[in-house]
Amino acid sequence: MRNNLEPILLEKGAEALLLYSESQKDPNMYYLTKFLAPDPFIFLKKIESDPIIVISQMEYPRAQKQSIIKDVRSYLDYDYFKAVQSTKEPQLGTTRFISEVVKKELGTGTRICVPPNFPLSVADVLRNADLTIVPIFDVVEKARETKDKQEVETIKEIQRVNEKTTSEAIQLIADSDVGKNKILLIDGKPLTVGKIKSFFGRKLIENGCLPEEDIIVSCGPKSSDPHYVGKPEDKLKADQPIILDIYPRSIQKRYWTDMTRTVVKGKASRKVKKMYETVLEAKNASLDVIDSEAVGNNVYNVCCNVIEKAGYQTTRRGNKVSNGMTHGLGHGVGLEIHEAPRLSELSGSALGEHAVVTVEPGVYDPNVGGVRIEDIIEVTKSGYKNLTQMKNVLEI
Repeated sequence: MRNNLEPILLEKGAEALLLYSESQKDPNMYYLTKFLAPDPFIFLKKIESDPIIVISQMEYPRAQKQSIIKDVRSYLDYDYFKAVQSTKEPQLGTTRFISEVVKKELGTGTRICVPPNFPLSVADVLRNADLTIVPIFDVVEKARETKDKQEVETIKEIQRVNEKTTSEAIQLIADSDVGKNKILLIDGKPLTVGKIKSFFGRKLIENGCLPEEDIIVSCGPKSSDPHYVGKPEDKLKADQPIILDIYPRSIQKRYWTDMTRTVVKGKASRKVKKMYETVLEAKNASLDVIDSEAVGNNVYNVCCNVIEKAGYQTTRRGNKVSNGMTHGLGHGVGLEIHEAPRLSELSGSALGEHAVVTVEPGVYDPNVGGVRIEDIIEVTKSGYKNLTQMKNVLEI
């Protein structure tokens, strides 16, 4: 949470935090300011001092109204034009302006933390101005791992949209006819991945969300690749597993959610039924051991134990497999679709109270296809709250 930012900085030996980026694409900048801007601006935070943002005059009035930062300043509060006009290259003048602002507000003797993606050209100018710039990993990201009530409510809102839209898409599949070669038909025409994705896109946008990345709609043996998103021309077929992995983002609030359901139109084969039952058991067993003190790799191992006991392989201990569970168990969700904490073999830290993570075991067989079931949950002190309300039904 944001109130953890200063302790994190102190723990990492930093005396101040500096960001220079646009908040529309940089989740850290948006998280710290709650102000959406398409152009870069300056964020400054010194230990035991309130944060400051310095922004263009055009955006200044809007930032004053919308940002959670109380101390909002305009470029014109400093000698912006003088700095830009001091060089033949406006971009170099801008970086000099940034160095002057930072020197004035933070001082040359301050150990200033910047994120790893901080612009190198700006860092070079700042260092040439005798400022101490130190790239440090996982400062804002660490604060973002745990969510406050408003963040959780926002994710729940998006998840309700996701569930409603996914339920309608599944109903569309269920209502289809079965044609030659088991190809599903709508109004006599093949039901394709492209048509399902168009349906999702339209419905999500109507509800203020975007499928910003290419959502996963895959059918049959092709679904054995967990990240095969499906080609628009792929035809959905009866009696084969169809994976719907849907992860929309709120257009205005910027938060994501994530959910996967696997369905079969018609009759699932014995192999698919066993895969489905195993994945469902693995998900439930994983959820049973989750609380704020649970360590990511321990939860992952519980999942793998169930899957391996059922006769499938997993990738733990570095095993290379193509038949079984070929990915981690879950990941954090918030202002990024994949963020910390993780549920994987390499995750050695506790999840923490109020982390929001996915739990998504899967089993894959190149000859049959894949089965994956994914819920999104909030970790609590003694367990979890499932933010996913949608039931699991295999055959439709």
